Amino acid sequence: MNYLSKITSLATVCVLVFCLQPARGQSDIDNNRMQRDINIMENILEEMFKTSWEARGNTVRVGSVAFGRNNDIRGTYLPDYGVIFNIPGGPPAFVIETDSDDEGFAYNFQYGDSDGEKVDEESITSRIVEFLRDYSSTIGQLSNSDRVMVIYSSNVPDREFTIFRSDDSNVKRQKIPSISVVAKKSDLQAYRSGDLSDEQFRNRLDISTAEANERAQKDLKVMAGIFESAFEDSDSESFRIAGSVDYLKLDNFGALFSFDARYAQRSEWSFSKLQRSLESIGKDLENARDELEEEIRVSIDIKDSVRAKNRKEIQEKRSQHQENVRKGYDTFVNDLKEYLVDYGRTLSSIKSNQYILVSVSLPNRYDKIPERLDLQIRKSQLDAMDTGKMSRSQVMNQIKVQEY
Repeated sequence: MNYLSKITSLATVCVLVFCLQPARGQSDIDNNRMQRDINIMENILEEMFKTSWEARGNTVRVGSVAFGRNNDIRGTYLPDYGVIFNIPGGPPAFVIETDSDDEGFAYNFQYGDSDGEKVDEESITSRIVEFLRDYSSTIGQLSNSDRVMVIYSSNVPDREFTIFRSDDSNVKRQKIPSISVVAKKSDLQAYRSGDLSDEQFRNRLDISTAEANERAQKDLKVMAGIFESAFEDSDSESFRIAGSVDYLKLDNFGALFSFDARYAQRSEWSFSKLQRSLESIGKDLENARDELEEEIRVSIDIKDSVRAKNRKEIQEKRSQHQENVRKGYDTFVNDLKEYLVDYGRTLSSIKSNQYILVSVSLPNRYDKIPERLDLQIRKSQLDAMDTGKMSRSQVMNQIKVQEY
């Protein structure tokens, strides 16, 4: 299939470049190159999973709510596993209907020749398989035993699709499970070289679905609450969670937790402080006007001296703030590792051979602070502390930290 005319040439170039590159061991991974490959794959997935929501009528207003990550598709490289892509799916957060004489609703894909195809479990799975088959083999540096997983996360907690109607009648909501498809790098290469047919390739994929079952994910919900409580607002400057913690359990992987974090003070969230700040700004503007009139009366040398002093003071404050942010980030990472070690063992639904992944998005306005942070560990490594085979500090050192 050749639907992505805008990116086909780009993907072709990637194939040629990567095929000319020699294979490298896991310890020799070039993170910058890996992130470049992941970014390209994210762009392809964004094109393939463009959707539209509309009503088959003329009296429906559609609204949406931003939940922090703006529904971005994210790719993550995990040492000893491979690459995971997470696609946040689902219709708008809410829809307000003003007339009960509607003809129904449509939630469709917008992609190539299949524009208008209904978004359902079958079409989602088909697109994931197409991506793995036609594009994912171009990700360089993966060994034959590594895997590429694509997850379509739909109907996750606190992200459900709701319809409000003026006549108080009920509208059936579409329920799509979370879908994950895993392919081995060796099978991707075999298909590209012609050693596997389409049918043989699909039969080798690990395809799994997960319903949003609250009881089945109770231990994950508790763990998410632990993260939220641990990094709630305090009087000191620190990194805190912005919004809620999303979580997902996959039978062919383990547990995934994701959230946004930011460096802030309690006062930044205070409306009373905001009002005081606005009043202060008004006074500062008045003072600035008076100072400007005064400066006109003084010599250029004096003004230059004052400006130089102010610039130096501002630069010193900025440098100190950046240093505080960096220290706060180091503390944040260490705290995350401690909570993961101390409470990750309570995830009884996660098997010993499965993974626990914590993915954090961070603001990109700070120097020397990554935009993404991933922490990964096997459940068996956490269990080793309970059995006395490893100490707490040893398990802490087993957590793999990836920064992007």
